[in-house]
Amino acid sequence: MQDVIEQYAGGGEKLRRAIAGLSEKELKAFPVAGTWSIQQIVIHLTDSDAIWVSRMKQMIAEDRPLIMGYDESDWAAHLLCDYQSAADAVTLFDLNRIQFARVLKRLPESGFERKGIHSERGEISVGHSLKMMVEHVDHHLKFIYEKRAKLGKPLKD
Repeated sequence: MQDVIEQYAGGGEKLRRAIAGLSEKELKAFPVAGTWSIQQIVIHLTDSDAIWVSRMKQMIAEDRPLIMGYDESDWAAHLLCDYQSAADAVTLFDLNRIQFARVLKRLPESGFERKGIHSERGEISVGHSLKMMVEHVDHHLKFIYEKRAKLGKPLKD
């Protein structure tokens, strides 16, 4: 599980690199019609990560807590993403992961098996949630890279 924790803790740097060099106009552009802007993706990732860290904390500290789902599209539509700072959001995302990784690194293996009951997904464990959060960033980075390319700002390795 330690390798997954390292991947999780490194997610902030991956996200920071993905938006580096983009102007506010580019962050808020819609180069792929019918999808979120890069700005909305960054805010979504930050919100989602904060929620999942809270959920994992509940699962670690409480016995089979009820975990309520939410509609990510409603959050993106109503929480004024364009008035938030993508740079600040990445900083929050990064610090949240670094801070929680300190807990995860010291959690006994049995802690990753602790479970909660998600209102939409059913039973879910800390370990599964952690893996899901690593995959969630990589899933959205693909869209950011696609949008950067369409904006004429592909990410160079």
